Amino acid sequence: MKARKFIEAYRGATQTVEEFNGEFGYEKPKKFYHQTSRSFIADPIPEGNIPVGLRISANPQFAGEFAGNGGGDAAAQENFAVSKVWIEEGCIVCNACEGIYPEVFEVTDTNCIIRPDAPLDNGLLILEAAEACPTEVIKFEKA
Repeated sequence: MKARKFIEAYRGATQTVEEFNGEFGYEKPKKFYHQTSRSFIADPIPEGNIPVGLRISANPQFAGEFAGNGGGDAAAQENFAVSKVWIEEGCIVCNACEGIYPEVFEVTDTNCIIRPDAPLDNGLLILEAAEACPTEVIKFEKA
């Protein structure tokens, strides 16, 4: 049966499965199909003392640990100066470094370069750009 005819027959049906089976004398109703119900949404976190939970900033139980100092019990890292920044072979020009610190990194069509007048006093942003680099080709030396 083609889809259009099936939909017309389905919409025109006037009996339930039980009525149809009873009319033709079936003793045991035939199971035509079974549709399972699945949900990929997690149950809400119960209120109160939770012994185990995801340690993420969206979890209210751990939100305080992520506020202010970048997460966890570690103290905030102090900023530092950088004496030299360079990019090794293998850059895929993904634009991640320029998105983080455009004053230092400039991405062209074929490669990434360090700007000649780049300020090297914000080592945390340079470190963040190096960590965000998917090919790990951004290198630097602390001053």
